[in-house]
Amino acid sequence: MSVPPLDASLATFSENDASVKLVWAVFSVIPGAPALSFYGSMGEAQMLAYPDLPPGGLERAAGCAAEAGALRALDVADFIDKGDIGIAALSGAAAMFRLFFGDKTKALDTDPQQGADAALKALALAFLVHQLIPGSIPEKVATLRGTQAGEALLTWYAAVEIALPFADDAALGAGSVVGHMIDKYGTGHLSKLDMLGGSGAGANAQTMLGALAGPLDNIIVNVSRYTQQIADAAKQYLPTAIATAGTVAGAVATAADALPVYRLLVARLVTEISLSRCTGAST
Repeated sequence: MSVPPLDASLATFSENDASVKLVWAVFSVIPGAPALSFYGSMGEAQMLAYPDLPPGGLERAAGCAAEAGALRALDVADFIDKGDIGIAALSGAAAMFRLFFGDKTKALDTDPQQGADAALKALALAFLVHQLIPGSIPEKVATLRGTQAGEALLTWYAAVEIALPFADDAALGAGSVVGHMIDKYGTGHLSKLDMLGGSGAGANAQTMLGALAGPLDNIIVNVSRYTQQIADAAKQYLPTAIATAGTVAGAVATAADALPVYRLLVARLVTEISLSRCTGAST
């Protein structure tokens, strides 16, 4: 009997994995970041976050996690980490590399390249949220932000994809950082999402991201004050090859496969959304 995709995703990780330790280290130095507990299955998540689940609730949640939208969310996270369609042309881990060694020419080739990557990741994340959570756009946002995993996903993106590589821009606070990034670097990305999710995926992602831009901007303003602390806390958990790489290609190639952070965070998101949505429980 095959293992359900969510179970397989959660079982991929342990508390000792570099990806897990990296996320926990980053969040430990960001005031207001979610206080995460590790779990390796939906049952463990239920005991931690939903101890009063009614009879049959766990089975119903497992059914939700097997729905098409949940499976699509897991697939999108996999694409983000592996870069199979160009979403992860650069990893946010490379921005950490830049801060560690203080030489911006070694870590990232150009801001436009990093900006294009961050814009596409934002749209991809918005698309998976749109697919995973039912209801109106405001209801989707409220459900997302009502889970620790949702806040963790937004916080990680804001810290590693925006605040680290674009610390100066993020700190300016003039208008929407996310909106500016999409306007500047997002050209052509909607068609890539249509390739990934079918016709209309790009439009749905754009609508969803419009609703998430405000919350993301607020998080970006907060985390941009702690970029050096984030880099210092994360350094010890990055793969050795990244810490010793002398080129962007070396750092990024290693990070793409060695740090499946989005697969970790999205698996947790699918778990918690399924528990919340299909049981009527609240976080």
